[in-house]
Amino acid sequence: MMSHYIFFTLMALASVITLGKSAILAGILSPIDFAQYSAAFAFVGLLTSAVSFGLAEGMVKRFTRLVAFGRSEELRRTLSSDVRRLAWRHLAAFGIITLIALAFYGPRTAIAASAVAVLAFAANAFAVSASLFRAYDKLFVMSASAILRTVCALVFCATFASLFDWEAGLWAEAVSSALVGLAVLFYLRVLIRSRADAPTLGAANRDSFISHDSDGTWLFAAISTALIPISFDRSWVLHFGSETDGAKYAFCSIWLSAAYTVTSIFMQKWGPDFIRARIAIGIGMLNAALVRAAEVGALMAIGATASFVLLYQVYPDTFWVKYRLSWIDATCTIVAVTLQLSPVFDWALIALDAERAVLAAAVAFALTWAVLFLIVTVFQLGFPGYVLSIAAARAVQVIVAAVMIVQKERVGGPHR
Repeated sequence: MMSHYIFFTLMALASVITLGKSAILAGILSPIDFAQYSAAFAFVGLLTSAVSFGLAEGMVKRFTRLVAFGRSEELRRTLSSDVRRLAWRHLAAFGIITLIALAFYGPRTAIAASAVAVLAFAANAFAVSASLFRAYDKLFVMSASAILRTVCALVFCATFASLFDWEAGLWAEAVSSALVGLAVLFYLRVLIRSRADAPTLGAANRDSFISHDSDGTWLFAAISTALIPISFDRSWVLHFGSETDGAKYAFCSIWLSAAYTVTSIFMQKWGPDFIRARIAIGIGMLNAALVRAAEVGALMAIGATASFVLLYQVYPDTFWVKYRLSWIDATCTIVAVTLQLSPVFDWALIALDAERAVLAAAVAFALTWAVLFLIVTVFQLGFPGYVLSIAAARAVQVIVAAVMIVQKERVGGPHR
């Protein structure tokens, strides 16, 4: 139990370091340069999922179940081939994206695009590693690697951005993250070779638990769909809104990203618990998800409020005045931050083998976001309209997911 507290502490520290990196960049870059950096960085998640195309997503549940049933040998056989396939895909994506950006937008955009491709590789490396760390319950090592990654990103990105420009900072962060990601994969390769686990869970239908329902295709589709709004929102506001709205939205997106990261940190522990609980008892996912969502939502609301008060009192000129913030802007952002709860319900659905329901909730999120952003743009409602649109879209996603959990638990059995 103590190791879990250490894990949460270290992962929270990693999140704070990432928040600090964004705050430092927001301080040293001009508002428009920071908005461009933020818009470019937002594409990393979508590219990561597109290149994975279900490979990394399939590991989320499969690895935990393979280890739980004592089938580490099968895990070792499949891991190497999957990682090689991911590596070749990323190499191809790097070349294609760089060439397209160079041909249509010029050298400067090509530099940023190639850095995004390298960051996507690093993100998938850490996604694979995270699935293995969770499966083997190596949460301390997982959190330590996250600290190393975020510290390197902070140091190199901030240094190169201050010395040169935001593109140089993005590239420095990409290289450091990729190197740390490779190092973690090599460590796990040694760990897995040294392990010969006995089963910790028993189930008569263990093959169906591991094979058919562990496919990552539906989860890939869900993640890719959910990434559309948070990959294009900053670019949308930067393009269709005023320059002030674009910079302000990029700055306040620091809190949105941090909140989603915090929820995902907790789910590194709670998610596998959901999966194991489903194997053991089969029901109770909705109550578990609601309790966990309430806990993390309250934590994020308190943290966001405190951070805005600190920002106003301690750094009014550096950030508050520079980005033309108001307390209405802060309040709208806090509301949006509190609703970044979708990973909790996604994991509950994953535990119920309801990846298609995760996709349905993601589609609801993306469609709601697109409609609301269009309305805000047409009627020129400005920053509050944009950030409240994200909040409303997340609320719709959570509601749809909760309804799907209820339906799944009523029907019972694998979701086919």
